[in-house]
Amino acid sequence: MATGLARPLARSLKGRMFGTAAAAKPKNADEREPLGFVKKLENGLVVGTIESKSPIARIAVVANAGSRFETGQNLGVSHVLRHLPKLRTENLSSLGIIRRSLQLGSDITSQGNREYIYYKSAVTRNVVAPIVEILQELTTKSKIVDWEFEDLINDPNGLKLDLALLKTQPQIRAVEALHAAAFRNTLGNSLYSPEFQLGKFTSEQVAQYLKTYFSAGRLALIGVGVDQQVLEDLGRTFEPYKAAGAPSQQAVYAGGEIRENSGGDLAYVAVAFSGPSQVSSDLLPAEVLKHVLGAGPYIKYSLGTTSALGKAAAKATDGPFAVSGFTANYFDAGLFGFTAVAPSQSIDKVLRAAAKEVKSLLTSGVSDAQVNAAKNRLKAEICMNFENPENILSWLGEQSLHSNSIITPHEVYKMVDNISTADVNKVSLVKYIDRFLKEGTFCHVHSCVWDLNM
Repeated sequence: MATGLARPLARSLKGRMFGTAAAAKPKNADEREPLGFVKKLENGLVVGTIESKSPIARIAVVANAGSRFETGQNLGVSHVLRHLPKLRTENLSSLGIIRRSLQLGSDITSQGNREYIYYKSAVTRNVVAPIVEILQELTTKSKIVDWEFEDLINDPNGLKLDLALLKTQPQIRAVEALHAAAFRNTLGNSLYSPEFQLGKFTSEQVAQYLKTYFSAGRLALIGVGVDQQVLEDLGRTFEPYKAAGAPSQQAVYAGGEIRENSGGDLAYVAVAFSGPSQVSSDLLPAEVLKHVLGAGPYIKYSLGTTSALGKAAAKATDGPFAVSGFTANYFDAGLFGFTAVAPSQSIDKVLRAAAKEVKSLLTSGVSDAQVNAAKNRLKAEICMNFENPENILSWLGEQSLHSNSIITPHEVYKMVDNISTADVNKVSLVKYIDRFLKEGTFCHVHSCVWDLNM
């Protein structure tokens, strides 16, 4: 059973349409699009579906239980939960879970981000019920036995492998450190468990987290390529843990700086400022602005010097580099900035050139032509993102838990089309750029993060 991290772009484009109630009303802005449904059942479980008429049904149980809800006492517990499908449940052994999923021609994968945890599967439509039974066992009937839990923590191919791979991914470590600098706790909590925690987790601690955050109102059963009524009937068999008033803390942007010196010839840097949340009116304009700056090369293996950030960095150094706009949006906070990679001797030049370009665009404003081109690139990225049904499943899950209806991709495209040049120019982050340009240099670091506050 694989584990992974999922954060599709589509997730950050739905915020302004969030509601608090759930209803079984279909939303279909274009008759060519599949219907989306969402309904909250009597047992507190939310059921959401998109009927795609595909022969393959993709099913998931999603819980609002990501790393932002961890505390100092259970730091890293959401990372453990991503490996929990390896353990037994009340009615199935770990071997039984594997054998049954293989017999159904499926597998069980777990994914997580700072706000949500997913247990996913893909099966043919005629065996949806058996795979939902397994997902139900994993999420509402977990049985954590001490000796099996100890084996899970000490498994060299489990959490320890995740942390070993993280050490080889400086670009991920930079973004993780960026969140820690920006938010301290809540959204600053890492997606990965600290190494010092691996021997300290207890089965009771994990079970308590499960009962608190996999509870009624925080749990959804979702499906793409499955009938809503079928999934509703299956959802009524669930018995989510009773809602116990799960503690929740508002994410507050603080700003700061984190530098990680670990050797190497390249410096990986992430610079971010307080950006729009998912419910902010600046959410989509900020995404357009990111594409004005440049979101990486658009042609495979190209130098990426056609974007605004790329052109500015190319003028500042003759050496290799990579620079791209960056956004991260959550329900109550967000980040906006850019990332850069360059040899440690020239990273300072690349960063200053990129920061000056961002400041120039924000102070002088962007043109209609720049905005129109960026909107086309944004829509193309969304379209390509939705080509992956896994991303649609994640999109559906997060909407189901927070919305009274499902926003279709067609509606998102219309929202992007309605963005004006004035909307983009209204996204103001100049004061943070001013501070950045006055501060020190970057050099001789392997992984570096600078997040700025006034």
